Amino acid sequence: MRRTLLAGTLVALCAIGSIAAPAPLPDLTGVYRCDGTNPDGKPYHGLVEIRKVRETFRVRWTMDDGAITGVGIYSSGVFAVSYFGGAPAVVVYTVDGEKLVGEWTMGGAEGAVYSETLIRTGAAPAQEPGRQEREPRALPRDHPSVPSEPTRGGIRL
Repeated sequence: MRRTLLAGTLVALCAIGSIAAPAPLPDLTGVYRCDGTNPDGKPYHGLVEIRKVRETFRVRWTMDDGAITGVGIYSSGVFAVSYFGGAPAVVVYTVDGEKLVGEWTMGGAEGAVYSETLIRTGAAPAQEPGRQEREPRALPRDHPSVPSEPTRGGIRL
């Protein structure tokens, strides 16, 4: 009887321990091919580089019309990134193997949500010689400035 009770207690404690243990953080760092849909329905393509900065991530999209940098966090299975690409914007990804499957929106999109998928290329992030990754400096701003014509992937909204 004691052995049965002890065995049952051990099984219960192991089950509780496995439930309480947080899921490991996936390795999101690297270079990805980016494929997405613009507000006009046309596709856009580019490269995205994700770097870890302490407990956050720096994300840099490089498209034909330039580059945009954002900051992100991974929490509860979701990778959320905020950026400013002509208007304040946010993209939310879920991890699907070597892909990040996302949805994004931005100010001026009037509630519309668009798709974007990042597929890992296998390339390592570029590292400038002698440069160490550091946190971006926060610059104080009274009010965000929003250009009259926000863009995403080269398409004006």
